[in-house]
Amino acid sequence: MIRLFAIRVIETVAILIAISFLVFGLAEMIPGDIAEQIAGMEFGLAGGGIKGELNQFREEHGLNRPFVVRWADWLEKAATGDFGTSLITGREIGPDIAAAFPVSLEIAIASLLIAIATGLPVGILAAVHPASVFDRILSGTSLVFLSIPTFVSGVLFVIIGSHYFPILYASHYVRLSEDVIANLRAILLPSIVVALSMTAQIAQMTRTTMVESLQEPNIVTARSKGVSEWRISNIHALKSASGPIVTLVGLLFGSLIGGLIITEGIFNLPGLGRLVINAIYRRDFQVAVAGTWVMAMVYVGVNFIVDLLYPILDPRQRVG
Repeated sequence: MIRLFAIRVIETVAILIAISFLVFGLAEMIPGDIAEQIAGMEFGLAGGGIKGELNQFREEHGLNRPFVVRWADWLEKAATGDFGTSLITGREIGPDIAAAFPVSLEIAIASLLIAIATGLPVGILAAVHPASVFDRILSGTSLVFLSIPTFVSGVLFVIIGSHYFPILYASHYVRLSEDVIANLRAILLPSIVVALSMTAQIAQMTRTTMVESLQEPNIVTARSKGVSEWRISNIHALKSASGPIVTLVGLLFGSLIGGLIITEGIFNLPGLGRLVINAIYRRDFQVAVAGTWVMAMVYVGVNFIVDLLYPILDPRQRVG
């Protein structure tokens, strides 16, 4: 287990370094000279300004250094939580990310809890009664939920919530520390929207793995000993099937932090995804790079935790 942990830590750090290099490099390849853009705004220089002013601006902000040097310097500071200052807005990037990240995290956790609380029991019931009417309804409903784009369901929920259920709808975000009830109103509908497709995926994965688990020899033995069907399906079989389910949940949660851009825009939520997309619109690539790397950290970190949980859930996966 210790060896596995050490290997996973090394792999995780290497992946994060590689992602930072890739994201930083992609931002560098964007057409246009950021120095001309910023200098034009700062000095009011038509067409990008005078060459001497541009060179001075690049020198002051380190833009004339080699790419690898700038990336290494950025990575060293980012590892300590220092993402620098935006050249476009003049604001420190770290506090903006720190303010936006909890919003996305809250929506992601709420959505995942709704999806698990709904999808897990539905999947278990479908597995216990395969090929039944309920099983067929699950398959059809899952296809419907997976087929509806988020922007469509999000707009529908905004229209329905604002017109028919105003008590459940809020047009702006309120932090949990300010007002608990207002916060719940702000995150309820967007969380349900995000949870729709996840519920279908969790239910289908639970159903598939549970059907296989219910045919395993240990389950047959448990039945022959008179163990109740409830205990067999909800404890023994579910434990055996938990590996793939936990893996799916981890992947879903990791992808949520960066996948809420559309939902945050529709429901006016000041989350990390919206921060990054707004930064891209105004060509503030320092913020975009930092926000994207934070999203990647969450995704890689969640997968790191899942990798460690898998051998615990399934002893057959353990190595020396």
